Amino acid sequence: MTDIPTKTTRKRASRQKADLQPNLREAILLAAMQEFACAGFDAASILRIAAAAGVHHPHIYYYFKNKEQLWREAATRAFAPLRTQVETGRPLLAQVPPLDAFAVAIRQFAHFSADNRMAALIVARETLAPGTRLDWLAENILLPLHQILIDILGDAIDKGIIRPVPITSVIQAMIGAVVTYFGGGAALVRLHGVDPLSPLSIETHTEFLVDLFVNGLRTKQPPV
Repeated sequence: MTDIPTKTTRKRASRQKADLQPNLREAILLAAMQEFACAGFDAASILRIAAAAGVHHPHIYYYFKNKEQLWREAATRAFAPLRTQVETGRPLLAQVPPLDAFAVAIRQFAHFSADNRMAALIVARETLAPGTRLDWLAENILLPLHQILIDILGDAIDKGIIRPVPITSVIQAMIGAVVTYFGGGAALVRLHGVDPLSPLSIETHTEFLVDLFVNGLRTKQPPV
């Protein structure tokens, strides 16, 4: 006698099929990053995410219990390359002079931003309507990264290497100079005929910012 599939057996078979696709979760996260960045949380569609990931939408709830958890994990995934870079390079930063460490941090953030524009858009979406998601972003992702820069610049001020500048202003000016440039591709092409995401543009803008912030903040030595 042939067994008739029940709702339970169909669900079990669907989960087993999902388990056989190790890249399925990553595909969902990448699609979710794009959707949340472009549409924002409220307008983001689970159906569109599923279609972009090439899965049936019930598979999403196999990996993520609800839309909020999917958003949090997508935001975490968006910043993962930068956090990995920072953690890997932290021992080196502790051994070099503060301004050298700041130069490394600028280069890391610039190259990350050029390659991962969705991260900045996710933050921008939540900044437009501040709430619990922005609180979560700040506490779990942004503040730990900012604290590294705060410590580097504070150390440089204490040692008299740079002028006693407002650290928050320096950090936000650097972030704005990076994010605005690499996120404004269509406008820059129309205004200046420049593709900000070409390898040459990325390197040129990054090194300009290193020179601007590192040498611009340095304490001026009196002429001999």
